[in-house]
Amino acid sequence: MKLELHEQVAIVTGGGQGLGAAIAHTLATAGARIVVNDINPDRAERVASEIRQAGGEAIGVAADVSSKFQCVHLVETARAQWGRLDILINNAGVAPAVPILKMDEWDWDRCLGVNLKGTFMMSQLAGRVMADENRARGGVIVNIAAPAGTAPPLLHHAAYSASKAGVVGFARECAREFAAYGIRVNTVLPGMIDTPPVARAVAGPDGLAGWQAEIPLGRLGDPQEVANVVLFLCSTASSYMTGSSVTVAGGQVMP
Repeated sequence: MKLELHEQVAIVTGGGQGLGAAIAHTLATAGARIVVNDINPDRAERVASEIRQAGGEAIGVAADVSSKFQCVHLVETARAQWGRLDILINNAGVAPAVPILKMDEWDWDRCLGVNLKGTFMMSQLAGRVMADENRARGGVIVNIAAPAGTAPPLLHHAAYSASKAGVVGFARECAREFAAYGIRVNTVLPGMIDTPPVARAVAGPDGLAGWQAEIPLGRLGDPQEVANVVLFLCSTASSYMTGSSVTVAGGQVMP
């Protein structure tokens, strides 16, 4: 089983920290050339610099994936840098923690704009490039959703849950339509992973112990454990998988 991505070009949205950074590093270690995207240019360049220092190839590109024009810029920068695009990781996301009765329209629109609309636009733009230019080698799209989109929702995260449910549904249809071009589309649903947003959540009144009590494996996940699954889905080891949703949640959710 080969988990190699030699010379393939991958865009990782939201790659400037946490889970996205772990995915970017892991794909680079497997040989991919990485376009590290983040809305914060300093974060994007920091991760890209770390990859280069480790011997990989990477560039940082600042872009807000809720904007079509910035999505176009992101895709075209990848093509201009390396002349191809093989992999798209739709990881960028926001998660406003607001009760429905108090939620502002801006919070709802921003969450759906980044998490769902951004996934659509990046998939459409990258899919067009892969369909037109990649021919026999096709391409891979991996979406990062969440169990909150398919299982019992997360308290005070209505917009987030709705957006992630939308990502799961969109990805399935995307997989159906893109299969004709050899483009595989799968979705990963990480549970409680040790990232900055989760660190803020476990710092609440229930504390870490309260969250861990709900996880059969008894601990938070490591970002690398999710990145390993993403690498598998990007590689030829998963060549007969498309339209699948893979939960990585320590048993907290068992679909």
